[in-house]
Amino acid sequence: MSDSKAVARDQPLDRLLHVLDVVAHADRPITMTDVAAACALPVPTVHRLVAQLEERRLLKRVLGSKKLAVGAALVKLGMAAASAAMRGDQSHQILVALANRIGEHCQIGQRVDDEVFYADAAWAPRSQGLYFEHGHRSPLHCTSIGKLFLSEMPAEQFEWWLGHAVLEPLAPNTIVSPDALRKVVNKVRKDQWAASNEEVIAGVVGCAVPIRDAQGKLIAGLGISVPSARVAFGGLAEFRQPMEAAAAEIAAAIAAAD
Repeated sequence: MSDSKAVARDQPLDRLLHVLDVVAHADRPITMTDVAAACALPVPTVHRLVAQLEERRLLKRVLGSKKLAVGAALVKLGMAAASAAMRGDQSHQILVALANRIGEHCQIGQRVDDEVFYADAAWAPRSQGLYFEHGHRSPLHCTSIGKLFLSEMPAEQFEWWLGHAVLEPLAPNTIVSPDALRKVVNKVRKDQWAASNEEVIAGVVGCAVPIRDAQGKLIAGLGISVPSARVAFGGLAEFRQPMEAAAAEIAAAIAAAD
């Protein structure tokens, strides 16, 4: 029985998935040789598998090198899978319960390129805050969830991003100075808590806390938006404790579903 199970795990599909897993979890683009070593497969076999995955846009070669990175189709599939997981019954109900408890719109967002993609949202009837519907996108630099993801970048990567990003002003308070944004992101990195002060739209403030997997990796941000006429920017900290509790519950629900 054990031998048959071992054979079953060494089928062509298993090898393809193993290659995808190694590339997807690499901290940076990875060489074919490193993939072969991680998968315990011959390099020629990995070349053949990678060719199949490249053809389907699940993997790609980094421009100007032979290193491998995730392809557009895998990114799209990952977004859809993560979004579905966030909208799963338990995770969504936790989000709804939080919205009802604090009386504000709540949303879960993930990073896609230079934007926050909103994977799930819960409506609070009495709130006049900004409601980010599922599928909506917003820039990283002016949203609380976006700042969480910026704070997770290694310093060198963040500086590169900062030097190439277009900090578009969406509202009078949008941070468009690289030096000012660097200061804010450094504070977020230290506090593990992000806030935005009428930076997406005038009259709306917001904050966000991280949702992390069992290894501590940031997988999403849990954010809220609040009318500044009801809650001033300085009063957002009152939401931190219930938001962090909900984020921990959502992380546990996602882990249990794996």
